[in-house]
Amino acid sequence: MPTRFVLQTVGKIHFGADTLSAVAADAASLGGKALLIAHPAATIAGGPVETIRALCHDSGVETIALDPPVAGEPDLQLVDRARRLRNEAECDLVIGIGGGSVLDVAKATAGLAKERAPVREYFDGRPVTQAGIPWIAIPTTAGSGAEATPNAVLSDPARSKKVSIRDNHFLARVVIADPRLTVSCPARVTADSGMDALAQAIESFTSLGSNPVTDALAFEGARLILPSLLTACREGGNLEARSQMLLGSLLAGIALANARLGTIHGLAHPIGIRWQIPHGRICTTLLAPVMRFNESVVADKYERLSLLVGRPIIDHIEHLRDELEIPADLKECHITSEEVEWIVEESLPSGSLKMNPRPTSAEDLRAILAPLI
Repeated sequence: MPTRFVLQTVGKIHFGADTLSAVAADAASLGGKALLIAHPAATIAGGPVETIRALCHDSGVETIALDPPVAGEPDLQLVDRARRLRNEAECDLVIGIGGGSVLDVAKATAGLAKERAPVREYFDGRPVTQAGIPWIAIPTTAGSGAEATPNAVLSDPARSKKVSIRDNHFLARVVIADPRLTVSCPARVTADSGMDALAQAIESFTSLGSNPVTDALAFEGARLILPSLLTACREGGNLEARSQMLLGSLLAGIALANARLGTIHGLAHPIGIRWQIPHGRICTTLLAPVMRFNESVVADKYERLSLLVGRPIIDHIEHLRDELEIPADLKECHITSEEVEWIVEESLPSGSLKMNPRPTSAEDLRAILAPLI
């Protein structure tokens, strides 16, 4: 057990059905004009964006929406577009409602509000020197945990590069986790994002940066996700399963924000952006192989997870993968030996890789990837 550790998280969390209404008072306490950044599904007539705008109006907060909404991966151009709109409209608050991509755009827009350089410079390592403006995170998927993390995961498609801009000032001032907002999430997205949440719970549970508090959060996140994921995928309207998934994802997000992740995410980012594989899906494909690689050094923690499902946890992960019809390998990508070397080179500098419980060399990465291609 470590003798010293630091835990930092978001300012306030509202969890539970119908907590979306809390946005009125919290928005009013944080700003006078809010930039709304949303997923297209949230903008339909009668949807949550309409509700948020009405609640904000009633509490005296003006709103302006980023148009068009955020439909795909958060790239650098999109973030700079949102930053320009926020600056021109003089918004002093950002509200993000959607999955991890939307929340990362909102996080970067708010976090870089006082910075003047293009986002590319921070993406390439320029430090963030000034605290931004407050933002409110409202997740509509149970997966990324982006509502609880201080890093915005962004992509530069031109360079096939996906990295995080990280600063503790990026943490949301308020999180509103209302499971009713996840009920309409499609089964495919529920599966991919749910397995991402499970991977994050497992990796933060076994990370070199773990501590007693993050262990408790990550383990409880896994305990909630493991029995509820298939139900949430098959019975989208099951509010209990949706609630367990959303809470499990949130707890895993808090854990990973402090303990960090591991080799799964170190590999997933370059593979996902190069071959256009949804993040949760590539994490699922990599999950069991990397867990087998790590098993010798974290057997005690895997045993604790195994007790939750009544069989070896890696076997259960493979069962979930197959039930959710997620590929067990990368053969459909037709990755060549030269591309394997590119993956290895892109993965080695990853901060996630450095926190893996078992040191992971270039040769280890090649060995993990070999059976998958």
